[in-house]
Amino acid sequence: MGQTQTLIEVGGGAVRLLDKPLGQGADAAIYRVEGRPDLVAKIYHKPEQDPGRRAKLEAMLANSPELSHIEHDGHRFVQIAWPQSIVTNRRGELRGYLMPFVDLSRAVSLEMMLNRKTRQFSKLPEHYGYRLSAAKNLAALIAALHRKRHHVIDMKPVNINVYRETFFTALLDCDGFSIQGAGKRFTAHQYTPDYIAPEAIKGRQGPDQLGEEQDRFALAVILFQLLNQGVHPFQGTPKGGANLPTTNHERIGAGLYAYGLKEHPRIAPSPWSIHQSLDTRTRQLFENAFTQSPYARPTAQEWSDHLHWLLAADDSPLQPCPNNKEHLSFGNGCPFCSVEQKAANSVKRKAKRPAKAQPPKGRRAHRATAQTQPQPQYRPQPQPAAPPIVMPRKVKWGLIAGLSAVVMPFLLSAILNPVIASWRWPGITEAALNMGWPVCDQDRDFNLLYQALLTNNQAHIKLALDNVSGLGCLGDITVDYANGGIGENRVFDDETFWLLLQKLSSAPQSYQRWLSQESISQSYNGSYMGYYSEPLEYIGKAVTRYLGTQLYSRDLRNTWRRRLAVLNEDHSRRALDGKALGDELAPEYEQNKRLVNAIEESIFEPLWEWTAKHNVNDFLKILPPRPVVDLDKVGWIVATVAEDKQERVETLLKHPAIAFNDDKLSKSQRAERDQVIAANLLKAKDISLLPKAIRELPLNCDELSSAFHYVGVDNRNIIKVPNDSASYYSSWRSSGRSSSQVQMKKGGIEYLVRQPQLACTLAGMTGMKRDGGEHLQSVADFLNKIEAETPGVKQKVLWDIARDFPHWEGKIRLILKGTRSNTERLVIWLLKDQSAAEWVDKDGNTLAHYLVSWASPELVQSLPSLGASTLRANNGNLTAKDIYLQRLASKDFVSEEEKAALAALEKRSPAEMLDEYFFGGDSES
Repeated sequence: MGQTQTLIEVGGGAVRLLDKPLGQGADAAIYRVEGRPDLVAKIYHKPEQDPGRRAKLEAMLANSPELSHIEHDGHRFVQIAWPQSIVTNRRGELRGYLMPFVDLSRAVSLEMMLNRKTRQFSKLPEHYGYRLSAAKNLAALIAALHRKRHHVIDMKPVNINVYRETFFTALLDCDGFSIQGAGKRFTAHQYTPDYIAPEAIKGRQGPDQLGEEQDRFALAVILFQLLNQGVHPFQGTPKGGANLPTTNHERIGAGLYAYGLKEHPRIAPSPWSIHQSLDTRTRQLFENAFTQSPYARPTAQEWSDHLHWLLAADDSPLQPCPNNKEHLSFGNGCPFCSVEQKAANSVKRKAKRPAKAQPPKGRRAHRATAQTQPQPQYRPQPQPAAPPIVMPRKVKWGLIAGLSAVVMPFLLSAILNPVIASWRWPGITEAALNMGWPVCDQDRDFNLLYQALLTNNQAHIKLALDNVSGLGCLGDITVDYANGGIGENRVFDDETFWLLLQKLSSAPQSYQRWLSQESISQSYNGSYMGYYSEPLEYIGKAVTRYLGTQLYSRDLRNTWRRRLAVLNEDHSRRALDGKALGDELAPEYEQNKRLVNAIEESIFEPLWEWTAKHNVNDFLKILPPRPVVDLDKVGWIVATVAEDKQERVETLLKHPAIAFNDDKLSKSQRAERDQVIAANLLKAKDISLLPKAIRELPLNCDELSSAFHYVGVDNRNIIKVPNDSASYYSSWRSSGRSSSQVQMKKGGIEYLVRQPQLACTLAGMTGMKRDGGEHLQSVADFLNKIEAETPGVKQKVLWDIARDFPHWEGKIRLILKGTRSNTERLVIWLLKDQSAAEWVDKDGNTLAHYLVSWASPELVQSLPSLGASTLRANNGNLTAKDIYLQRLASKDFVSEEEKAALAALEKRSPAEMLDEYFFGGDSES
């Protein structure tokens, strides 16, 4: 763009941009604005390529985070480059937007803070407290974004800026975030492998499918790196020669977190980690972030509060190190002194070794060093620990390696490598293999297996496969080969594909993930989540891709049933160490049977999915004649039949693979299984036609929450954020608005009203959008809608919440933490709306008796004005005030708000005052 531009600021006047851009990227350029030094303009190169961009910017302007700039020591520190206004050309066409100017000359990428060498390079102070400050400031910034329901998604150190003077943090490129608009979300389109949450890896989700849980995971990774020497939380050393993934991305998917409170069985921590010295509360937060379900991850606000406590609280465990003023300890010895001593010992050992070889150079250097163990971040000066010595891998021939000249090896390798790669001289090929040529390498020009596959010559392919070692490259090539062939001519051969799968299958496989029913049926179970780097996982991906390119036929289906049966037999035998299942009465029999069944399901799942997609009747015929043990698979099986062939649901429920209401299962297993079946059958087009046993089965709170996503037509969620904004209580009742425009399936309302856990699910949903209230409003709209068709629902929901909310918190997976405030707001609206405030139950309790046992002082104080009876005694002769007094008596400190609430409970409600006036207080409600 390099010419002076004059654009129009929407809602303002002309904007003149200075002609020289501050910086340019693939999508846009940044310009200073004439006469407005505090602003810059981001001007898109081709704004017309994204028609939804303007709507997203307008949503950002309407829902800005509360992150104003900070004035400190006479300087202005911008925290976020959020759009301030849209700029257009004179025809009104979008060109870009104005945003605050972030002075990057005073800031560095947060990536530069992660290890000592980069801190020295960037002239950043070494004191550990500065890293804690940056961590706290980052968490607070992200928390402010989340309060407005915006998500960064592609959160990584290189995208975060830190001011040198203050260690305040700043975010740029906010138009790439996932933005919450008025009733619509504008998704993000990028993320970075090392910071993707495990459920996204396991579910193969794109950035447009992710939300706050992804941000919580990425934030935890960054904070772990800041607090722990730059070490990635999934970086570590394999134990006992275990065959582990080599990339952090794969290790995240496999749940290989080596720094937990309990030792991981397969991976050891980096030797330079200080995680064991961190405060136990800090370690527990990391434990929750990396080993528990997405909903259990600490929020950004929780991290901000915890880090603030570490830095500023009187009872913080942080202590200065007596030996080094730059160090801090957590009250159990200085971890940095220990690391420095370890590094010094490493330097002494290396100094005794003769330095004969040199580290690799050029494009091999990065690969070689990236695959070695992490180096110490603290190193004694002036001599750092030497990098590991790794010889070049492409040419390892003794003659060339023995030449002292530098030019000759490169000349010879440049000539000979392409000759060998062409496979025209099999004799030289075999010699190259014997001399260490990489058979399977990511560089495909010099990848003998890849070149062999291109020739489609079985002798060459078998020669390469016989010499393959390692799994990652073989797995990646097999998956690529399955997707319609490789090379420009898409070379593919069915028998060759089967050879690749057999070779993959012969690699070492861990069966740990299938050893217990819990690890099979739970998606987020500890350390074993999605082994994307193990043979069966690669085989599953490859077979899925291959079948996806094929037309359905029973002959092809039967061919792959036979082939997969061969793999299944081999892995079942290996999983049991070559032993049989054993005697049915033996204690290990059930575990062994469950193990081999789960392996069978994993191997056959791609064939099941392909068959179900094309012919449901054939699909039912190939399901195993015994209960499927993986409940995730049970879920998609019944959902597939419900959506495509609802008339076959009765038949499906009688199939032994589904085992609905199977009395051969234990009570707990049967209950869990039937819940999954019932929830997924709601994907049927007509709920009223589902079997009576399904329609009348009560779902638990978690499963019912999932059901809300299916009871709308086209399996849409009926709790939908409205497009307009309104006050939370006043207008819903008076306006009589219905719920969202999503039409409910036939039989949907009757099904939901019958569910005993409806109130629990709705309470959880009020907090799905933290603090914003949008889902709270949608819950109220939904209640208005079903109340119109089934009177009395609101009354039941109100009483259930009042009685049972304390029992729900902490006992279900719904996001009830942080939901209480929105639930109380729902209670207030229902109290205003219901005459049920004066009702009593069989024990003589009113709503007030229940609410005062758990509600906030603010809600308790408002109960009389909301019409709740507070002076009525229950059958135990206790008033609401008496119960509240018992609650306060158990506390060490009573706040002023609680004292005010107690005083308010002495007041009569309007109904009680009427009783007093007309009946002398002796009436019965």
